[in-house]
Amino acid sequence: MDYFDKIKEALADKLNGKELTMDSSFKDLGIDSLDLVDLVFALEEEIGTTFEDDELLSIKTVKDLCDLIDRKTKK
Repeated sequence: MDYFDKIKEALADKLNGKELTMDSSFKDLGIDSLDLVDLVFALEEEIGTTFEDDELLSIKTVKDLCDLIDRKTKK
């Protein structure tokens, strides 16, 4: 399942006109760690899994998050 659109929708009010792509860095978009944690918690609920702390620390780009979701949902 592709979660890009869900991520884009969840972050829409924080993007301030910036374009979201798979290669977008959360830092470059101005998404701070609290915003990212809120996003991840919402996604965890939706997909019914939890992410480990070390997995969360590895998330730098939208692609990183989408890849992590794909790995977690295929287990």
